Amino acid sequence: MAAACGGDEGSGGPEVKPSAESGQGQIKDGGTLVYGQIDGVTQLDPNKISSAAQTQLQTLLWSGLSKWAPDNSAKPDLADSWEHSPDFKQWTFKLHPGVKYHNGKAFTAAEAKKNFDKVLEPNSTAQVAAKVNMVSSVTAKDDTTLVVDLKSPNPELPVDVIDVKMTDVDDLANINKTANGTGPYKLKNFVPDQVVELVRNDAYFRGKPHFDGVKIARYADTTAAQTALRSGDLQVMGAVTPDTVKNLATDGRKLLTAAEPAAYVVWELDTKSAPFNNPKAREALSYAANRQAMIDAGYAGYGLPTPGNVVVNPKNKHYDQSLPQHEFNLDKAKQLFAEAGVGQGATLTFWTKAGSNTEWTTIAQILQEDLKKIGINLDIQSNENSTWSAKFYPKGKQFPNLLAANYVSFTPLPDSYALSWFAGGSGTCECNWTPPKEYDDAVATIESKGDGPERDAAFKTAQRVLNRESPIIVLGSTAFLSVAQANVLGAWVQAEGTLHLEEAGFAA
Repeated sequence: MAAACGGDEGSGGPEVKPSAESGQGQIKDGGTLVYGQIDGVTQLDPNKISSAAQTQLQTLLWSGLSKWAPDNSAKPDLADSWEHSPDFKQWTFKLHPGVKYHNGKAFTAAEAKKNFDKVLEPNSTAQVAAKVNMVSSVTAKDDTTLVVDLKSPNPELPVDVIDVKMTDVDDLANINKTANGTGPYKLKNFVPDQVVELVRNDAYFRGKPHFDGVKIARYADTTAAQTALRSGDLQVMGAVTPDTVKNLATDGRKLLTAAEPAAYVVWELDTKSAPFNNPKAREALSYAANRQAMIDAGYAGYGLPTPGNVVVNPKNKHYDQSLPQHEFNLDKAKQLFAEAGVGQGATLTFWTKAGSNTEWTTIAQILQEDLKKIGINLDIQSNENSTWSAKFYPKGKQFPNLLAANYVSFTPLPDSYALSWFAGGSGTCECNWTPPKEYDDAVATIESKGDGPERDAAFKTAQRVLNRESPIIVLGSTAFLSVAQANVLGAWVQAEGTLHLEEAGFAA
């Protein structure tokens, strides 16, 4: 389950042009950047993210073998280079020499192996384990050579290992005191749910970062954070609600967002319980979703409707443009519901959160009014965060008659994770869907083949099955929005929403 971000309802189209980067110009060294968010950071193990609030630290305190480039490719990080066997079942990473953890301990291939072994240990709760579960063994050939053997071929392994962040595994008991990574900043102070203070790591192996320090501050509410941003006490505000962007990205402040958003607004359904164990009921719900109205109202137009009902942005080059479109059609929805045994007077439940993600409630109200037109009732129930997630997460729980509002975030295709999330053997979708063999075969091909016609055909097959079966309802891809002061340069936003500040600094 991808962590949810905050938001409120908005209206009208965007008045501020989104930008993936914070601007051009000369960057100076020095100063402390204050990054504000509403949710607090609860713990500092980078491979066991407990909330979306923690993700801002992932690129500041820690490093992986590789790291994201703005074009969604992998570029060198702790590994200077890599190569693979012809069948993509063995990868060799050449590590940057002389790297040290923040505590001074040498980072070697043996340390990298410890981190992989920890992530992949039996009953691991590390979310990133699902991305590297094809790894069969990791061998430290020498201090700077790491060999990764796979159970099955994987042409995208350098992307999949990005989120395996390297820490001093031998000192994990003190992770909240030391953070002990190899990243550009070091931990100075951490008060759970309140503040995280970082200082520059002058020994950072990729060159001294620009800021003297970075402070991740939690604000009591959006009003307090917005006040701090307007006053200049706050340099960057994360997870800005769409309807407030046009009022915040003014007076020299600017909007930061992804060029190709890969965070999806979805309704998760229990495909093992009535009525959504019937594909026709799921398809009916997809046709009952007025996606454009929902994106306009809930996200102030910052988003792209996905009537193809797949977790692929229509702007992605691998998106199947020939997919049948689930365009808003209440007559068709009524007919399909009736065929699935959902008749006049039936009641469905919309499961959402109280106090946050109010855009989900806005969307629910639109659906409620539309379903009423075809004789179906929608009961909107708002719950605090833990009650909301416990209803359907982790996968395997039964939740009949229920639409669970959620966000899911994926690396864009050609990375396979967005599609393997649904796969029968290793998938983690809470929808409890058992895909047909053709879907699993397509995912296996995507994961094992390099670029070429066979892989391209498999991308289309997987999307067509998702479109036909509708295991979840995908309303659209949306951008996570941040607002920065004009003098913050060098920041950029990843497709799934992470704001990268590791190379940022203040304008000279």
